[in-house]
Amino acid sequence: MRSFPVASWTVCSTVAEPPELLCAFAAHYLDLGAEEVHLFLDSPDEETIDILSAMDGVRLTLCTDEYWREVGGSRPQGQVMRQLRNANLGYAECRSDWFFFCDADEFLAVSRDVGALLDGLPGTLPFCRPRMSERVFSEASPQQGLFDGRYRRMLLRPAAERRVYGELAPMVTRGLTGHVAGKSFVRTGQDLRIRIHFPVPLSEKEEALRKAGGDLVPGPYLDESWLVHFDGMTPLHWQLKLLRYYLSYAPQLKAEGRTGFLQRTPARSAQLMALYESSGDPAELARLLRLIRLTPEMVAELEQIDGFLDLSLDPTASARNRTGRNMTFSAANFDAVLRARHGELIREYGLLG
Repeated sequence: MRSFPVASWTVCSTVAEPPELLCAFAAHYLDLGAEEVHLFLDSPDEETIDILSAMDGVRLTLCTDEYWREVGGSRPQGQVMRQLRNANLGYAECRSDWFFFCDADEFLAVSRDVGALLDGLPGTLPFCRPRMSERVFSEASPQQGLFDGRYRRMLLRPAAERRVYGELAPMVTRGLTGHVAGKSFVRTGQDLRIRIHFPVPLSEKEEALRKAGGDLVPGPYLDESWLVHFDGMTPLHWQLKLLRYYLSYAPQLKAEGRTGFLQRTPARSAQLMALYESSGDPAELARLLRLIRLTPEMVAELEQIDGFLDLSLDPTASARNRTGRNMTFSAANFDAVLRARHGELIREYGLLG
């Protein structure tokens, strides 16, 4: 491992998003000081490869059938399994002091240098995590740019969830639609296996013992840091993401006789079921979209309880500079790419644009 004045760190993600988002993701983390952005392209296409391969600091791994054979088998059917396989390969190959595994819709926000924050941690600490936030829209301000919106905090009291979200409160966890456990910075060179939210012991026996003892928990928070989850880059993206996840795992649920998604929070599971059951019903889909596209009343309630963070996240200028391409980063163009890739699915289930 190389020595640096402050701790070095690498970002790793398995991705299949439109190239504009991936460029913004890479540019954002390089601007924050990441030594490398390692992207596993889950569905590699020539345009994405061409753009990203020209960005200094970006490393691409193409997840082709040949790649999966080389790493020991066929392509895992489930998205999560592919993410975990890639993340652990990325961790094993990481040359930096710290390894950060997240999704392409998750953007770190910090008040000072990331390396300095990591460098200030106790040397015995194996992993830590930023606090969670989510980008949301307002019905009163239609989305134009991909990074428009505000950033909501977690709500720690159920009464606050009910006050803000009313009948939709069972579909949020601490006021968020997505996960609250966060994603982890993991010190490299440890006997750990990367999992979605935090690592576990390399030994499965030790993992089981620690789980039984209640000692398998997320790491402490990294001071002065937030991970903003763009849970849906656009409202159409949010619907499509949930629908594709549901359809991917529905056969497994049916075979096992289950009605919920065990790998997701009860709130997320409720979203997945409701989105699928509401397909083709514009009024019901519009109601569900209020989870991420807030009514003026919801916005006012959040403002009264200090439910928004004062953050600024807009990597678009840096992405243009780093790629030399005049990308628009407009919501309309992003949705156009989604329709080109998934138009049949969008039409079949009547998703709202």
